Amino acid sequence: MSDSDDPTRKLMDIWAEAARGYTDAVQSFWEQAAPVPAGAEEASQQWQRNLAAVSALQATFVERLLDGLPDAASAHLDASTFSQLHRLREARWAEDLQRLAEFPTDPGAGSAPDPQRMSGLWQSMWDEYLRDLDAMPDDAFKLDLQPLAEAWGKVIAGEDDEAAHKVVDRLMESVAVKARWGGEYYADPDGTAVGQTPRECVYEQGAIKLYRYELPAGAEPVEPADAPPVLVVYSVINKPYILDLMPGFSFIEHLLGQGLDVYLIDWGEARPDDRETTLDSLIDPGIHGCVQAIEARTGAAQVSLFGHCIGGNLALLYAAIHPDRVARLITLTTPITAAEGGVVALWTDRELFPVDAIVDAYGLMPAKLIRTTFMAIKPYYEVLKWKMFLENLGNDAVMTLFYPVDRWANENVDIPGEVFRKFVSEVFHDGRFARGETRIHGQRADLKAITCPLMNLAAGKDWIVPPPSAEILGTLVGSEEQQFVLIDGAHVGVMIDPRARSVWAQMSDFLCGDEEPSE
Repeated sequence: MSDSDDPTRKLMDIWAEAARGYTDAVQSFWEQAAPVPAGAEEASQQWQRNLAAVSALQATFVERLLDGLPDAASAHLDASTFSQLHRLREARWAEDLQRLAEFPTDPGAGSAPDPQRMSGLWQSMWDEYLRDLDAMPDDAFKLDLQPLAEAWGKVIAGEDDEAAHKVVDRLMESVAVKARWGGEYYADPDGTAVGQTPRECVYEQGAIKLYRYELPAGAEPVEPADAPPVLVVYSVINKPYILDLMPGFSFIEHLLGQGLDVYLIDWGEARPDDRETTLDSLIDPGIHGCVQAIEARTGAAQVSLFGHCIGGNLALLYAAIHPDRVARLITLTTPITAAEGGVVALWTDRELFPVDAIVDAYGLMPAKLIRTTFMAIKPYYEVLKWKMFLENLGNDAVMTLFYPVDRWANENVDIPGEVFRKFVSEVFHDGRFARGETRIHGQRADLKAITCPLMNLAAGKDWIVPPPSAEILGTLVGSEEQQFVLIDGAHVGVMIDPRARSVWAQMSDFLCGDEEPSE
């Protein structure tokens, strides 16, 4: 069989073309929507070289993959698979970024971007990329396909080898998933179980639902903690089940095991024509209505808040306006200020990030635009994900966790337009949030009004919310009892990494009032 007739090679060629097309879309975005100001030509050239290097890296990875697969794999692929993937390549990889590239940037008050400042931002982004690549081992992109090739050979030969069939079946299932859902998917969202801790909806308010959790049936009874109920305020970007991923990997299950009474806000689905859901409405009647419902249900005078990422910002806004209702507060990887440098600083800069144009065009912030943007920021992470998947097809321990995490990463949530517009403006563009000048229904949310015990956690390898952006919170609140905890991990790693269980214990001890503040 020639290379041109080998469906496996055709399949991988499609993926290679998709990777290159995706990179081209990123380049198009920066050329059209964010032209580099005069004086930053060298930074622009570095960016172009970086994109070319990433594209070459992806192509090389695919070629290594192709060289390791046997021609006999053709028996498992059909023409419909290829037509689907061709369609997805055209429709999914670049669509949102190309649309975004048509939006004009808003330099603000008619002034041109400062060339020196912009050049510095470009350079800081380039430096971050170099640090990422330098930190990777030399064999980071070398793929060991021998186990996969051996499994293919056994299946094609008709051997009754359960382990080999499992490897091939998982690879073929991933092809079907990508054909149906998109190239970034590995796990079938419909067939991957998540969020399995029992819960009951105890309050509803428009699209918002308040859930109360209980220990799974058969779990050992736990003595109730002498502590206020805990209200989990999750981000508005992804679904909250990352906190309840699966049995044994559920932070909510852990909190229940410590005797805490746990509630969670589900923000519901956003609609493009919704202009009533605003950042203000998420605080009041949003969080406030849920707090009142918990107090009415339990008789508690206060609740403790746990805010993850943007959920931390929402919890802080509520605590600043209603400090008497909050007993304790945890913020996890919460952005307090705009990043000073690096990738995120450049991509969220007000002179490059056309937030008003996005919201006006879509009516909301599209979930898949967020996902595509994150992929564009660090595209080589997608290559590493491919490598991890292909090398662990036969590893049940890895794949059991890989699938639900992949479902969560891709099951993004559209953000109501006016929520997104005000959040970006208050936190990243104008910095009013950190100065305590954000107003909710006209009332100033001064962070100094927060006096309850505070635990603030940041992740040392978090490029989405760099540690300095989170750590500064301690200087802005009025809390005398406070802790700052630097986690050795990435943005959501503490929620899924078994090595972070000690951090879970720190958080639950804090919520129970058992943890002494650090010096």
